[in-house]
Amino acid sequence: MFSRPTQYAVRAMTYLASQPPGKLSGAQEVATAEKIPAAFLWKILHRLAQKKLIRSFKGVRGGYELARPARRITLAQVTRATEHRGGKRQCLLGFPKCDGSRPCPLHEVETKLRSALQRTTLADVAKAPRPAASRKLAR
Repeated sequence: MFSRPTQYAVRAMTYLASQPPGKLSGAQEVATAEKIPAAFLWKILHRLAQKKLIRSFKGVRGGYELARPARRITLAQVTRATEHRGGKRQCLLGFPKCDGSRPCPLHEVETKLRSALQRTTLADVAKAPRPAASRKLAR
């Protein structure tokens, strides 16, 4: 449903949201905990930093942290930062004309999904139970 970069971004940001305030997490730490290929994760973290969703600190004690509280970052912001849709939104089914007046069969589903992503914050995701494998690794 979502691209791999978006899936990894949500997982990485959820990991950062679960850390104590002020703790910086290195890319390798996040990659290991979330089972994300490190080289791929660095690119994603760079993009998230460019979009000002996370902050990056260089040096021996450097790492990453959320740029603002998890309750103020929505999943819609994360998906917009990582999905490469290039300009105008397109119909999921490829219809040339798909809007409120001439919706495709999936138009309402897409609208509801975008609304849910806008309402759901990283804080909501971080407090939800995680699969057993992720919990074991995150300790």
